Amino acid sequence: MRRHSKAAAVLLALVMAVFALTGCTKHEADISTLYSSNALKIERQGAETRIYDLEGDAVYTFTSHRVKKGAAEPVQAAQTTADTGTVTIQTVHGLIIVTDKATGSTLYVKGAR
Repeated sequence: MRRHSKAAAVLLALVMAVFALTGCTKHEADISTLYSSNALKIERQGAETRIYDLEGDAVYTFTSHRVKKGAAEPVQAAQTTADTGTVTIQTVHGLIIVTDKATGSTLYVKGAR
């Protein structure tokens, strides 16, 4: 009987060591800079996209979610998320449309995959 309890203890210790040394720890996803200018910075970290309005001193955060594809989606108009003196941000079908008013440039950011 003692032999079985020793084997079980060794097996339990081995399993705990494997958990401690492998995937049980949560790693942060790398931050990718998608766009950077004097007035605007767009970063992605995993499913999260952050838009930094450097002139307006604001941060806008969007999180991508996976959606099951079904029938064709109806046509939608873009929804305005933010409209300040420096930036306009709109979203439609997982696409983020950012207009930098200082430069007049428009950026299209697709949601994370």
